[in-house]
Amino acid sequence: MNHLIGIGLIIISAASFGTMAIFADFVYGSGITVPSLLFFRFAIAALIMIPVVLWRRQPFPKGRDLGVLIAMGAVGYAGQSYTFFTSLTLIPASLTAILLYIYPVLVAMLSVYFLDEALTRKKLTALALALAGVVLVIGPERSGNPVGILYGVGAAVIYSVYNIAGAQVMKRNDTLNSSLVIILSAAGTYLAMNLKSGFFIPEGGATWVCIAAIGLICTFVAIYTYFLGMNRIGAVSASMLSTFEPVTTVILAALLLDQQLGWIQAGGGALILLSALIVASGSGRPIASSASAIEESG
Repeated sequence: MNHLIGIGLIIISAASFGTMAIFADFVYGSGITVPSLLFFRFAIAALIMIPVVLWRRQPFPKGRDLGVLIAMGAVGYAGQSYTFFTSLTLIPASLTAILLYIYPVLVAMLSVYFLDEALTRKKLTALALALAGVVLVIGPERSGNPVGILYGVGAAVIYSVYNIAGAQVMKRNDTLNSSLVIILSAAGTYLAMNLKSGFFIPEGGATWVCIAAIGLICTFVAIYTYFLGMNRIGAVSASMLSTFEPVTTVILAALLLDQQLGWIQAGGGALILLSALIVASGSGRPIASSASAIEESG
């Protein structure tokens, strides 16, 4: 029963993350700028998370770890969210969501050099599938906005580096408290950007409902349920189930935004998701190593 609850929590998390691109598409109709939207997103999420974190009474990160987490939020998460949300203004939400899921493969490849993990056949296979998927998503006619595609790929690259940078820090500290530090730091970055360029304050009530949903559902609920579910079923199973996120986005984009993927792009998306599943299922047998000895991981 506990395992089934964990699966349900991860699916809720993935679906919550998957709705973010849809809510953002509706919000952009108000003319809001990306920095203003992201400030409201992180500020709302932080205001909701603070009482939960205080209630749990877990120790906060300190010293060097705290500095790393602040940098991860102010630079890494802020940069990833900016490229992701900018991509949403230029290409369909479904494509942006699919392109982001290159990141598990990039993390697997970067971990070979930065975390001293094994380079395996599974990782190389996943990389080949992901690259093929990106080519198909872009399309043979390159009809998609190239700048939007670059932002989408950029979001995956930044998120990969962000994951590598935080791999050890997150292990040593409470995950939810660390996430709050990251979110507050990202909010600080966007506060500074908006103070420089000027806040855009939406007037419509429906726009504020969507912004609140991005902060509550797509950020707080998505993060909290993921951690709860991961504690029940483990990181590997959670990673595999999280591929439900872009599937949610694609389905909702088709139903609500009339954004239909062509067969070639759908095939490319399937290859990207397959590559993420391969990485999540285990790294397989090493075929190369870094300077130090590498043991086979499950």
